[in-house]
Amino acid sequence: MKVFFDLEELELWKKPIVTLGTFDGVHLGHQAILKELAKEKRDTLLVTYEPHPQRVVSPENSPLILSTLEEKLKLLESLPEGRELSGVLVLKFTKEFSLLSAEDFIEEILIKRLKIGELIIGENHAFGKDRSGGMELLKKASMKFNYKLRIVPSVRMDSVRISSSRIRREILNGDFEKACQMLGHRYLISGKHIKGGGIGKEIGYPTINIEVPEKKLLPRKGVYGVEVEIKADYPPQADTAHIDEKYYGMMYLGRKLTLNQEKLSLEVNLFDYQGNKVPDQLMIYLQKWIREEKKFGNLKELQIQLTEDEKNIRQLLNK
Repeated sequence: MKVFFDLEELELWKKPIVTLGTFDGVHLGHQAILKELAKEKRDTLLVTYEPHPQRVVSPENSPLILSTLEEKLKLLESLPEGRELSGVLVLKFTKEFSLLSAEDFIEEILIKRLKIGELIIGENHAFGKDRSGGMELLKKASMKFNYKLRIVPSVRMDSVRISSSRIRREILNGDFEKACQMLGHRYLISGKHIKGGGIGKEIGYPTINIEVPEKKLLPRKGVYGVEVEIKADYPPQADTAHIDEKYYGMMYLGRKLTLNQEKLSLEVNLFDYQGNKVPDQLMIYLQKWIREEKKFGNLKELQIQLTEDEKNIRQLLNK
């Protein structure tokens, strides 16, 4: 799966099959479209946008996102159908781009630049200035410009269409498991390591403090069992590729109440990690919410609780 960040650097394919969208969360509805693309033997291209269009069009009303660009690309790459893509084109969504009419988007981007042979799109997709372009316009354009149009029905759960906005509501309402069911994968949070206070190490549970991604929708506060992917801090040979390592662990999202600190903290303790170097960046897959954030009388009480948390998470994740 090749990733392109500019139309000018995009490889030219003969009448590629293209899909479009924000793909926030890469949920089951998005995966249904990817499965249609994966059936094809021709070149397939997924076009997405950065930043989220609402951050440009209406920043005061823009939603917190389910996946950063890095997370989105990681999720696409982790899916069998995503790995089948010939390429992903990330278009920079600017104010100027937002003013492009739906008609001009079809003609200038899809026809002249991408030279599409077929467009596969979700039935509720809208595009162009003020989201004025929809299925009827695409059908007319397909006859005018001679490309095929395939419309993928929405995926539903409990008779209601799965969408990024619906998943956001479930997370905000505290129904984390239902949100993950609609995503079709565990919730992913990626972040860079930042310096912490070292208290975890003092009580036998060293943690990696993570910078909370901007505009990222975070789930309910508390302790989670997680699976964490990191880049190995070697290779031993200069020409050896880095190997991703995976660990189970526990993540805390919340305030450090025992230390009387109100600032939101996100930190991870990796089980059985023997590395000498603190990883620069983590991919954290939230497996299960365990308990609420809580204030303890002292650090010893916190240590006892963390020991119990680790025991519970190890049992849960080893099942």
